[in-house]
Amino acid sequence: MAPRFLTILFLTDATTCPRQVRLSQRALGGVLVGGVLTLLVLGYFGIHFLTVEVDYLELVRLRHAVQAQQEMAQQLETLSQEMTRLRTFDTQIRRLAGMQAGPAAGAPTFSVGGGTLELAKALKEGEQAEQVLFLARLYQDLERLEREMALRSESLQVVTEYLTKQKDRLIATPALWPTEGHVTSPFGPRTSPFTGQPQQHTGVDIAAPPGTPIRAPADGIVTFAGTLPGYGHALVLTHGFGFKTFYGHNQRNQVSKGQTVKRGQVIAFVGNTGYSTGAHLHYEVLLNDQPHNPLKYIVDEGQRANVIRGQ
Repeated sequence: MAPRFLTILFLTDATTCPRQVRLSQRALGGVLVGGVLTLLVLGYFGIHFLTVEVDYLELVRLRHAVQAQQEMAQQLETLSQEMTRLRTFDTQIRRLAGMQAGPAAGAPTFSVGGGTLELAKALKEGEQAEQVLFLARLYQDLERLEREMALRSESLQVVTEYLTKQKDRLIATPALWPTEGHVTSPFGPRTSPFTGQPQQHTGVDIAAPPGTPIRAPADGIVTFAGTLPGYGHALVLTHGFGFKTFYGHNQRNQVSKGQTVKRGQVIAFVGNTGYSTGAHLHYEVLLNDQPHNPLKYIVDEGQRANVIRGQ
C-alpha cells in the first residue's frame, strides 16, 4: 500500500502563495515522538532543578541552624566554666570566713562540647529527632545553670552580709594597744596597793611617762569625758557590738562627750590623777558591761610582746 502523506500549509500576510510541507506518516510519528521525548527531558531537568534548589535552600537553613546551635553550645560551655569558677570562689570564701558550706552543686552538665558531632550526625542521617533531643538537653543545661546561678548569687549575698558584719565587728573590737609602756598590774586577782587586801583588778595598769599619748584602740563614740572619784580624769568609749573601753588617771582628756573617734586617734594623755602611785593608764575592756582581759583583744603581736615582757 502506498504511504500516506500529511501536508502542512504555512500562510503569511506577505504572500498569497502558501508554503507547504509534506510529511509522511512515519516522519510525522518521529516528530511527535521526538517532541514528547524533548518535553519529558525538559520536565525531568526542570523538576530535578527545582528539587536541587529546594534541597539547597533546606541545606542552607540547616547550616544556619547548626551554626546557631553550635554557638549556643559554646556559650553554655563558657557559662558552665564560669559557674564552676564561681562555685569554687564561693567555697573558698566561706572556708576563709569560717562559714558553713554553700548550696550543693547541681547535676553534672551534658557534654555540650560534643554537640557539633551530634548535630553533624543528625544532619547527615536526617535524624531530626536527635537534633530536637540535643536542643532539649541544651535548654535543660541552661535552666540548670540559671537555677544554680540564682543559688550562688543568694549564697554570695549571705557571705557579703556576714563579712560586712564581721568587718564592722572588727572595727569595733579594741585591737590596738592604747599607749606605749609596760604593764605594772595585770588583769585579775591582785593585792590592793592602798589597802593591802586582795581585790579583783578589772583592767590593766600601763606605766608610762606623763603626757604619753593615749590612742583609741577602735572606732567609737565618747560616752563619758570628765572626772571620777579615784580615777581622776577619765574617759569611756562605746564601740558597738557590746564593746566599751575605760581610761583612768589621765593627765587630761583630748576629746569630749558625744565626739566620734577613729582607731589610732589621740584621745587623752597619761597622767597621775585620782588615786595613783605614779603616772600610768588604767585601761579596761568591757563586753556587754562585763570586764575582760584587754590583752586577749590585741592583734599587734609586736606591741603585745613588748607589753608582756614589761610585766
